[in-house]
Amino acid sequence: MVSNKSEIHAVILQHLEERMDQARKDFQLAKESRDSDTKSSAGDKFQTGREMMQREMDKISAALDMQKNQLTQMQRISLNENKTRIGIGSYITTDAENYYVSVGLGKLTCGETSFYAISADSPLGELLMGKQVNDIIELRGRKITLKSIQ
Repeated sequence: MVSNKSEIHAVILQHLEERMDQARKDFQLAKESRDSDTKSSAGDKFQTGREMMQREMDKISAALDMQKNQLTQMQRISLNENKTRIGIGSYITTDAENYYVSVGLGKLTCGETSFYAISADSPLGELLMGKQVNDIIELRGRKITLKSIQ
């Protein structure tokens, strides 16, 4: 059974929330590890360990910021808009794969339906923008027919 756009949208929101929760846990673990590191007689080793944990915390913090931005983008998408042309928030079925133009998360599943969450700024997103049902796009030498847009 093909999922509808609201179900697809909910799967992406849930996926982002789970990733954010995991990032928060990872950040807390790195912080605790950094803060509990006690200074040994090898002072340089202590500083290196703390610096490595700080870098990890910075990396996690940047990923969390990106996920917050993606969540904000998702919350701005109107689920009630019916479009005849592909735009942000369009769920597209093709003769190959299914796509949801929203944020770039890659392949996800909703029930038995697999789809790709893609950004409008991605190469594929740029190819799809403005297209209509029955249009054909060419991706890496492969022709893809657009079957429906929600």
